[in-house]
Amino acid sequence: MQAEEIIDASLIAERAATAPGDSFNIGLHQIIPDGWHTYWRNPGDFGLPIELDWDVPEGVEIGEIYWPAPEELPLGDGAIMDYGYHDEVVLALPVRVAENFSGESLTLNVVADWQVCEEVCVPETRELSLTIDVGPEPWNTEDAFWLIQAAIEAEPAVTDALSGVMQRFDDQIVLMLEGAFLDGEWRELTFFPFDGALIAHALEPRVQTDDQGRLNLTYEASFKMGPELSLPQSGLLAVERNLGGDFWEREVVEFQFGAGEVGIVPETPVLPVPEQAMDANMLTILVFAFLGGLILNLMPCVFPVLSIKVLKFVEVAHADAARVRSYGLLFLAGVVLSFVVLAGLLVGLREFGLPVAWGFQLQLPIVVAALGLLFFTIGLNLFGVFEIGGSVQGLGAGLADDDGAKGAFFTGVLAVVVAAPCVGPMAAGALGLALTQPAIVVLAVAAMMGVGLALPFVVLAFAPQLLRYLPKPGAWMVTFKQFLAFPMFASMVWLVWVLSIQAGSMGVLWFGIAVLALSFGIWAVKQSAGVWKLIGALGFAAMLASVLVIARLPAATSTSTVAEHEQVWSADTVVEAQMAGRAVFVDVTAAWCVTCQVNKMRVLSDGDVQAAFNAANVVQMKADWTNRDDDITQLIYSHGQAGVPLYLFYPAGGGEAVVLPNVLTETVVLDAIRAATG
Repeated sequence: MQAEEIIDASLIAERAATAPGDSFNIGLHQIIPDGWHTYWRNPGDFGLPIELDWDVPEGVEIGEIYWPAPEELPLGDGAIMDYGYHDEVVLALPVRVAENFSGESLTLNVVADWQVCEEVCVPETRELSLTIDVGPEPWNTEDAFWLIQAAIEAEPAVTDALSGVMQRFDDQIVLMLEGAFLDGEWRELTFFPFDGALIAHALEPRVQTDDQGRLNLTYEASFKMGPELSLPQSGLLAVERNLGGDFWEREVVEFQFGAGEVGIVPETPVLPVPEQAMDANMLTILVFAFLGGLILNLMPCVFPVLSIKVLKFVEVAHADAARVRSYGLLFLAGVVLSFVVLAGLLVGLREFGLPVAWGFQLQLPIVVAALGLLFFTIGLNLFGVFEIGGSVQGLGAGLADDDGAKGAFFTGVLAVVVAAPCVGPMAAGALGLALTQPAIVVLAVAAMMGVGLALPFVVLAFAPQLLRYLPKPGAWMVTFKQFLAFPMFASMVWLVWVLSIQAGSMGVLWFGIAVLALSFGIWAVKQSAGVWKLIGALGFAAMLASVLVIARLPAATSTSTVAEHEQVWSADTVVEAQMAGRAVFVDVTAAWCVTCQVNKMRVLSDGDVQAAFNAANVVQMKADWTNRDDDITQLIYSHGQAGVPLYLFYPAGGGEAVVLPNVLTETVVLDAIRAATG
C-alpha cells in the first residue's frame, strides 16, 4: 500500500471515440507539486525515468513516449544536476487500433513507476486506466486533445542545421558543433545527451572556438562511462535565441553526433595526486590539516553536535555578545586540546614501537559500543526525553555550569570524539605525512585540524554583524533540535553494524541490553520518588557492566565480510599473484570508515568496474582493518597514510604499488587497471 500520493496523475486521450484502423495519441498527465520534479529520459546525475507496463486489448499497439524538452534541475547548490519536469507535464504516446478490432470499447491499463524528487526522492507506483468508446467514426475530445498536441510539439525535432563530432581525451570529452543552427545571436547553451553515462552533468563545459570558427565544448567524462566512448549518439541542444531587442526565446533541437577529429585538443587533465606524494613541507601539511578539519563540520557524525552550539549562540547572541565570544574561545580550546591529546597518544604509542594510525581506537569494540551509546544518549536529549543542565548548553556530556563555559569547552571535546570515524581524505593525508615527522609536527598538524573544525563557530562568535542576522530564539529551535536527533540515531545504527563485525551477534545482544539499561535508568531518575533515583543508578550500572562484557568478548573474524570476488590480503599472496603475471588491487578498508563504504557502494561495486577487473584478470584483495591487525597497520603506515581508506594497485610481474586517491571515481579505477595490466 502506497503512502499519500505526491503526483496527481491520469491517462488522457485525443479521442472521445475511436474506430477500427484509427491512429491517435494518448497522454500520461502529471501535475507536480511546487518544489518537486520528475525525470526526463536521461535523468542526469541521479533519478530514474518513468517506466510503463501496459496491458492493452489484442489488436491495440502503443508506441514510445514523445519526450518534451527537459529543464535543468540543479540540487545541492549545483553539485547535482538532474534533467526533468516540474509543475505539469504530459508524456504523449501514439496508439494504433487494428483494422479488424472488434468491440464497443477498448480499455488501456498501465502500471506506471516513477520517481518524484525534492531534496529527497520518493518512488511512486500508480495503476491507471482509460476506456475509450469504439464506433464507426472517430471523434476528438476538446481539452485533452490540445494538451496532447502541445506535448508532442514540445518534443524537439531532429534538425539538419546542426551536426557534431565527439572525441575523448582521457577524462575529458570534446563535442564540436557546426551548422546554421548556431548562426545569429544566442546565449545559455545547454547540451542534454540521451546517454546518462556520457558527461558529468553538474560541471559547466569549457566553451571555445577553434581556428575555423567551430564551437567546441569540453566536458568532464561521467564516472559511469565505460573504458570506451560509444559512438554515434544523440542528444538535444538548447539555446536562448534573440528575437530582437530584449526578447529571447528558448529553442531546442535534436541532433546526432559521431566519431571524428575535433577542433580543440584539451590540456592534459591534472589527475588527483595521492597525498603521500605531495611535498612534505610544514606549510603543505598544515594547509591540508586545516582544510580537513574545516570539512569535518559537514560530516553526519559531527554536524548535529556542532549545530547545537549554533543554537546556543542564537539563545544569547541578541542579548550578550561578550558571552558568545567567550563561548567561541572555549569551544576552540576544547577542540584543539582534544586533537592534540589524541595526537599525543599516537606519538606515544609510536615511540614505544607500536604500529598506530588514525582511527585505531575504533578497532576496540568497547569504544564502538561507547560511541553508539553516546549517540543514542545525545539523540534522546535532542528529542527532549531528558534535559542536561536545563538547556542546550548542557550538551557537553553533562559538564555545563550556570554560565555555559564548561558546556562550550566540552562540546568541543565531544565534537572531536564523534569526528574520529569521519576524518576525510585531506585530513587523513595530512596525518599520514605528519606521522612520518617529529612529534612536534604531529601535534601541530592535530592542532591545525582543530582550528579548521572550530573556525566557523569562532567566526560567528567574533563577528557581531553576522550574529545580528541569526534568527531570534523561538519555537523553531525546538523543532530543529529534535530533527537533529535522527542523524545521531542513524550513526548509532551504523556503529551497531560495525560492532556486529567486530564482536559478532553476542556483541550486538549485549549492546542491546546496554541500550535497554540506559533507557530504563534515564526513565527511573526522572521519577519523583527518591527510591527511583537508586533504581536508575542500578540501570546505569547495568549499562556499564554490559559494555564491559562487550570488551571481553572474543573478536569475530573479518573474513566473513570478504565478497566472492575478493581474497583476504596478505603480503605473500600479493607477491605470488604478481609473479604469476597478474595485477593486484588491494582495498584497505574498515567497517567504521565512512569514505570506505561510499567508495565501495558508488565505485568498487559498480558492474562496469567489476567487469573491467575480471577482463584484466586482476586479483582483488581486501585488507579489513575493522579489528586490530598490526600487519595492516604497518601496510598503511608504510605508504604514508594515517588511516583508511587506502587503495593500492600492484602491477603485473612485480613492482611497488601505485596509491590511488582516497575518493575514488570509476575513471580513476579503470585507468589504474589499464596502467597496471599494461
